[in-house]
Amino acid sequence: INLKEHYWTSSWAEKYGKSWIDKLQQKKRHAKKYNSEYKKKYKVLSVVLFVLWIVVMFVMLLLPNDLLQQNRTSLFNIPHSDKIMHCGLFGVFAFLLQSLLLLNSKLKTKKQYFVSLIVATLFGLFTEALQALTYQWCGRRFELADYLSDIVGVVLALLFFVLCEKKLKKRLQN
Repeated sequence: INLKEHYWTSSWAEKYGKSWIDKLQQKKRHAKKYNSEYKKKYKVLSVVLFVLWIVVMFVMLLLPNDLLQQNRTSLFNIPHSDKIMHCGLFGVFAFLLQSLLLLNSKLKTKKQYFVSLIVATLFGLFTEALQALTYQWCGRRFELADYLSDIVGVVLALLFFVLCEKKLKKRLQN
């Protein structure tokens, strides 16, 4: 005997169960719809944040050196603050890129990390080359130490993302 058929034919199910099952199925449909809308919002938010961060990075990295020297505060009097800024800018870039890939890509996790590492380090190289090309206007030069601090920021951010990934995946699955 099929249990489902038996359940529907029993008098108890006819009296009480159908409405309960219908409500449960309705809740499941609503939860699925809500989760897909929630994921869509996360996807859009990740793209918007990533693009905005790229704009912020270009402004910060191509700001004329004279302007930076004039507006120095006590925060920027820290030794090697430029390297710390590069590390932070590219760390956030890598973190946002990895979250973007996690939400929008069908690549396996290891490949996502590899893509994030390659894209972020190449973007660091591109921005350093752009600084060298625009030296006449912004007074910024290509510095290997800046590029290395970009890479350090990327690696640290991706390691941090590994620690956060399980929590983020749980949140997206619920």
